[in-house]
Amino acid sequence: MSFYIRILIICSISYLSCSNPSTQNKNTQEVLKREKQKEINFNIDLNLSDYPEKLIKNQGMENWEEFKNLHNLFNQFRNLDFRNVDIEILKLSKGLKKLLSKKLPKTFEKPQIRSRLKVVHMESQKSYYFSKHFKNDSLIPSLKKLYKSYNAVISRMYDFEDESNDLDFEKNDY
Repeated sequence: MSFYIRILIICSISYLSCSNPSTQNKNTQEVLKREKQKEINFNIDLNLSDYPEKLIKNQGMENWEEFKNLHNLFNQFRNLDFRNVDIEILKLSKGLKKLLSKKLPKTFEKPQIRSRLKVVHMESQKSYYFSKHFKNDSLIPSLKKLYKSYNAVISRMYDFEDESNDLDFEKNDY
């Protein structure tokens, strides 16, 4: 009787060890996922507006270090490998949070500028999420939206300068 039990146990163990496709399948899926990530073209062009140095100088804000540091982070970020960008996105997010926590310079302390900066912060958080939970079709578009929203901030800053120049010109006419 003990002989039959031993044979049954040995057969059961050998059957289970040979027929466990779930572990083999999981390993195969992980390898395929890594290979797919390598195949994705991470050489994308993230368009970044030039640093508004003239604008900042015209407004007398040469010492606005938070914005200068933020722009430098965006500029450095474009040259990175997008497979491991979560730490860099966190740096961007922290830089934005630091910028938003303080009062902006008087010229740019407007709801239109502040709200656009909040959108950039939200886009950075979305990009961070996609960097952690990588989906082939999500991270790259999210990064493009991040840069587009940041460029919108710079564009709006220029618009405010143009509007103030127009107002000054109209005051001089009367």
